[in-house]
Amino acid sequence: MVRWIDWQTILRIGVILVCGANGFAAEPIRIDLGKADGRNDTSTRSWFDWKVSNDVGTEVTAGFGPVQCRLRAADADASLMPFMTKAGIDTGATMATDGVECVGGMEVEIRGLAPGWHSLVTFHNSIRNEPPEAIELSSATSAAVKDDDSNRTKILPSHQAIHNDDVASGFIRFHVEDQTPVVFRLVPGDQSQNRKVILNGLICDGVDPRRLARKPYPAPDQQHAHGDSGDVELRWTPAPQVIRHHIYFATDVDVEKCAARVLAATPDDAEFLHHSEQATALVDVVDNDSLRWYVWRVDEEFADGSVEKGDVWRFRIRHLAFPGAEGYGRHAKGGRGGRVIAVTNLNDAGPGSLRAAVESEGARTVVFHVSGLISLESKLVIRTANSNLTVAGQTAPGKGICVRNWTFGALGANDVIIRHIRLRLGDLAGTTMDGMGLASADHAILDHCSISWTIDEAFSSRGAQNITLQRCLISEALNAANHKKYGSSARHSYAASIGGDIGSFHHNLLAHCAGRNWSLAGGIDQSSRHKGRLDVRNNVVYNWHNRTTDGGAFQVNFVNNYYKPGPASKIMTYLNPQFENPAFGPQQYYVAGNVVEGINGPEGPNGPFAGMQVRGQQDAAVTVDSPFFEHYVTTHSAEEAYDNVLSDVGCNVPALDEHDRRVIQEVRSGTTLFQGSVTGLPGIPDSQTDVGGWEEYPEQHRPADWDTDGDGMPNAWEMDHDLDPANASDGSIDPDGDGFTNLEDYLNELTAGHLESQNQ
Repeated sequence: MVRWIDWQTILRIGVILVCGANGFAAEPIRIDLGKADGRNDTSTRSWFDWKVSNDVGTEVTAGFGPVQCRLRAADADASLMPFMTKAGIDTGATMATDGVECVGGMEVEIRGLAPGWHSLVTFHNSIRNEPPEAIELSSATSAAVKDDDSNRTKILPSHQAIHNDDVASGFIRFHVEDQTPVVFRLVPGDQSQNRKVILNGLICDGVDPRRLARKPYPAPDQQHAHGDSGDVELRWTPAPQVIRHHIYFATDVDVEKCAARVLAATPDDAEFLHHSEQATALVDVVDNDSLRWYVWRVDEEFADGSVEKGDVWRFRIRHLAFPGAEGYGRHAKGGRGGRVIAVTNLNDAGPGSLRAAVESEGARTVVFHVSGLISLESKLVIRTANSNLTVAGQTAPGKGICVRNWTFGALGANDVIIRHIRLRLGDLAGTTMDGMGLASADHAILDHCSISWTIDEAFSSRGAQNITLQRCLISEALNAANHKKYGSSARHSYAASIGGDIGSFHHNLLAHCAGRNWSLAGGIDQSSRHKGRLDVRNNVVYNWHNRTTDGGAFQVNFVNNYYKPGPASKIMTYLNPQFENPAFGPQQYYVAGNVVEGINGPEGPNGPFAGMQVRGQQDAAVTVDSPFFEHYVTTHSAEEAYDNVLSDVGCNVPALDEHDRRVIQEVRSGTTLFQGSVTGLPGIPDSQTDVGGWEEYPEQHRPADWDTDGDGMPNAWEMDHDLDPANASDGSIDPDGDGFTNLEDYLNELTAGHLESQNQ
């Protein structure tokens, strides 16, 4: 197997695969040392995670596949001290940001190695402010050391590295007889001083990192590489003193077969691309095939004629989630190419339920053979393990699907597409909850969803990356609804707290929510500096009370939004940035084309802005005269967006429900039909009963012969498109080469009429 193999999975199945690709007796075993503090954001993908507790004392032992490692203090009076710093987490330096240190040095003992030649790589990165001092790595046993190696290696640790590939390393090769244990010492280079030695990670049977190409672009396992032009420029950082590069490249939908070919390839094989003295190579890709893998390898040639075989890297290119997907979540793959799971009942859990489909793993598309009201009995969360998911609410019969009682959203998941789902939470569960969200998600999009009657906030996306919320209708967040944190009298009718890097929020309708319309929740990074890059454009906001858009983020494009005061509205500004602590660094805003109906606008991009009121102060300029980044959204003027959004928003396939029809009509007419039973605020309810509660969502089922082969496409549609209703495999292929599978073509056809209206 290739080097990205997940060794945790191998452990679970009890198999160790042996490969001679690196010239040693076994496949490399990578170990990331860190502190046992309950965090999971310092773990390095495909490395063993060795978490060491604060009270470990002088030694600690753990097993990794076929070997057992013991780490112990070189001085019996010293203790091993695990550490972690947050600074490297934001840059992905997961191995560099934590480890173990010890005054006077430490020993590494390895047992279980098969007889033969092996190697040890050690990694050292100082997180302290003072410059690091040298470390010496040596063999402390009689294990033979390779002739061309010194048995003592000096290492100058890297200093606050922000990339794992920049961490300093030591390397030693040795021979094992009869599986005897081997011991290595790491001590201060100047042993006259009582210095600390730091160790961040180990690789047993790895290649010397100093002889490898590193920092590849596209990044290893990248699923959304930019290949729109039909080619990709491969790039990497060369090893020192390299004279030329040997480049291997292949492509296939079967990644393991493709990787095996690239791993075994020689210059005589078809996978050999060419030699180059430059650390770049241009390769052709299929510009709309996001299911195809591209696998490559770079071997480094040195002046003495030696060639070091490189790691095997892989990537896929990006493609739209669906026609009409825009913004930074537009390339979410969802369940493309995976299996189909049908929701056949309205139960909270069990076979045929929405929960069973969502909590499954692997690429999958969820279709609905039933319509009606799903009453959840606990949160329904799309977690990291549940990534690569499409929830296609547009496939439901009748009036579609409505979910109530508990949260339904993503937390830390990747490649998620959710379309045409209603969530009307309500207060029946007696618990304070959000509605839907994309917190900490990456490459995800919510499209044409309706969210209402939430008790905390309707939507949240703190900590997300590459996301889009588009054409969603957020309405009637409950106000005085006994929020658990603030009590029964507190008012908490909040629409959304939005974060992301970069997050796109466009063509949404926010109506009858007292505040957080939006709350800019960029947050602060691990270095306590403002983060979050948000693009907020072409949204319509109606009948807020005391808060429109406030909070803060590092960089915000705030463009062509339409704010329409209603009977409950008090403040008449659209954007109110809050500067709470100068130490967090600047927040800056590009503001243009926004309107408060009857009050001001369109304004910008040059101030002063009547619709913008800053709270607090900062040294940097608050507004700028050009956007921070591209938006990738079909953009209308604020007035055009008002009509465009109201004509196509919310869960409108298979049909708008009565609730959303009423809300849209109230926005158009500038009226409210109901008021809060506790607060008396017009249009802003305190319970769903204030507005009549849940309407009827008839339970309707697809007939047994709707989709005979279970591929998600109805028999009639398959026959109309010259497909085989008895062939379950034809849904996951793309014979017309448009980048969408046959199943996706069907899903997209269901919403095609609304796509046309978006561009009018």
